Amino acid sequence: MENKRFFIASAAVLAIGIVLSGLSIAFGIKTLKADQRTVSVRGLAEMEVDADMAVWPVTFTVSGNDLSLLRQDIVKKTDIITSFLKKHGVPDADFTVKEPAITDTTTDPYMDQTRKRDKYFAKIVVFVRSSNIKAVAAALSDSINLMDSGIALSHDYDSRVEYHFNKLNDIKPQMIAEATQNARKAAEQFAHDSGSKVSKIKRASQGLFAIDDAAPGLPERKSVRVVTTVEYILSD
Repeated sequence: MENKRFFIASAAVLAIGIVLSGLSIAFGIKTLKADQRTVSVRGLAEMEVDADMAVWPVTFTVSGNDLSLLRQDIVKKTDIITSFLKKHGVPDADFTVKEPAITDTTTDPYMDQTRKRDKYFAKIVVFVRSSNIKAVAAALSDSINLMDSGIALSHDYDSRVEYHFNKLNDIKPQMIAEATQNARKAAEQFAHDSGSKVSKIKRASQGLFAIDDAAPGLPERKSVRVVTTVEYILSD
């Protein structure tokens, strides 16, 4: 009976010892982490690239009082536009002629019916989406000559040319590596000033890539930038 009590008491002491040992180890790890010195820095990478896609809704309007004549005018001027685009190097595969949007002004309650105007208005869009940036830019700069054919292109917000860069994945690895290198340089400068050394990365996060025009009025050229945030462990 006494042996049994001794065994139980010994087991209890052993269990308490294991618990205290575990707490001691945990406390030691926590203390170690609390005393760990780190520095958090940001690294920037920037690159200028050429746009690789142009989107241009070539928009114009025609009007008239006879639907049959209006249709003929639409077909004629649409052919002029498509021929104009091909002349400047934009192939058939890079543009689509959208269905005309025709408005009957006599049925529009918001129109001033006392004002003299054509009965029908048609809005036509030839939608261009091309990787041939030079061809689109050449057509755009020469578009004023369409006025000689009685075509005045719309230049509102919905009709403006947009240039895009779609090959971001091709330059991502290079830019992330550059941003990380710049972050480490900043960390090493901080460590040098504080009498420390840069050790391993504790954590890192990558910001979003931003793509903007390289300069106002230069949408064909893009500026790509990314910022990475890196936290380094410092050692003596």
